[in-house]
Amino acid sequence: MSLLLGANIDHVATLRQARYAGMPESPNAEPSPLTAARDAQAGGADSVTIHVRGDRRHMQERDAFEIREEVDLPLNFEMGTRRKWSSWHSSSSRTLSA
Repeated sequence: MSLLLGANIDHVATLRQARYAGMPESPNAEPSPLTAARDAQAGGADSVTIHVRGDRRHMQERDAFEIREEVDLPLNFEMGTRRKWSSWHSSSSRTLSA
């Protein structure tokens, strides 16, 4: 059995939000979760894990969509089980699934 490497990039978004919480769309907002996902792929990761919290304190929905569109790796979601999350995942899963 071989081991696979999954890169959890949540804390990249944590840093960005701490620095740019009031202006996440700023062209200076960094570090970028998308860049982290690309770097993980270039470094040999087999998957990327993100956690889009209910309060959007870290990862944002747009991060999930950008990563899914730009990075050709399986995307693992960590998310709560609230009813609103179930509906968000259901409506997004066709777009976000690898």
